[in-house]
Amino acid sequence: MKTINKYIYKELIAPFFFGVAAFTGIFIGTDLIFELTEFYTEWGVEVFTLIRLFFLSLPEIIVLTFPMASLLGTIMAYNRLSGDSEITAMRAGGVSIISLVLPALIMGLVTSGVTIGISEFLVPNANYQAEQIMYQARHGEQRPETQYDLFLTPMDSSTRRPDYMLYAHSFNGDNGLMEDVVVQSFEAGEPNSVLKAESAEWLSDGWHFYNGTVFFLDRSNRQPALEFSSYRSNEEIHSPAQAGKLGKDIDEMNIRELNEHIALKEEQGRAAYEERVEMHHRFSIPLASFIFALLAAPLGIKPQRSAGSATGFGISIIIIFIYYVLMTVGDALGSQGSIQPWLGAWLQNIVIFIVGIGLLIKTARQ
Repeated sequence: MKTINKYIYKELIAPFFFGVAAFTGIFIGTDLIFELTEFYTEWGVEVFTLIRLFFLSLPEIIVLTFPMASLLGTIMAYNRLSGDSEITAMRAGGVSIISLVLPALIMGLVTSGVTIGISEFLVPNANYQAEQIMYQARHGEQRPETQYDLFLTPMDSSTRRPDYMLYAHSFNGDNGLMEDVVVQSFEAGEPNSVLKAESAEWLSDGWHFYNGTVFFLDRSNRQPALEFSSYRSNEEIHSPAQAGKLGKDIDEMNIRELNEHIALKEEQGRAAYEERVEMHHRFSIPLASFIFALLAAPLGIKPQRSAGSATGFGISIIIIFIYYVLMTVGDALGSQGSIQPWLGAWLQNIVIFIVGIGLLIKTARQ
């Protein structure tokens, strides 16, 4: 069995890397090259910078191409073994279907693990650097950390009532400065004061507000309590580091940062369906390498003497198309909350997994 497993692994490796090269070339040729050309012709980006952008874009492309390559490589390898009657000979020698497909499943699982590592440790930082370069190319300056129209509404977990409501026209997460700030405080779920200030600054003991007015509220009217040039709020308002996470693109976050972002957003009482779908995608898309191997192995084992790389490529394209249609539908439903976010992110994997198990059982009984 060890000899047979080694032989099958060797058959899987070459078409897998062929698939990586083929699908990566498709992504580069249909999207990345046009984008880089646009930066060169319209924005005058230097060639060296374009080369940096090219390599920074590769990790995200590889996360998508590894599952596709696993599908294509598995189909091509087992098609070749089946077409040359080697599968028939192995089965005549007492080798079960499960034993024949096990190398493909193990290789798919290893590929999934590697893809998760790339998605977690390389993609967020590469996306962040690429976005910085592209912003500077378009605007002639570095992308500012300032976000506009910041709105925070953290909720009390026990009462599900707001602790406070904060609005700032602009917020800079680097230096902790806010401009045109309004803070409404609550007591027992009822608004009891409103603070308006020209600016606010994060210091060691919390937020300090400058040049504004505090109003106390009651059921009948509101009256100015005081005007101030400097005022320290008693509210436990989020720090700049916490609030700054709300303005960061989710494709620039690793899993830990995305978890913190979701927790902070839900603490405000806001739905984080889209972010939760993205969180599950960090695992569901890489795990497609294993799911595709499970589907592709029984497909490739079926006797197809005339099957070649073109046939395997065609079958792979059809399956990938179906997979991404299901993923698009799941994304849309999960991001809107029509179904659970985890189900929206895993829908395509669940369907392909069920079909793959069915094909494997059917092939084993033949």
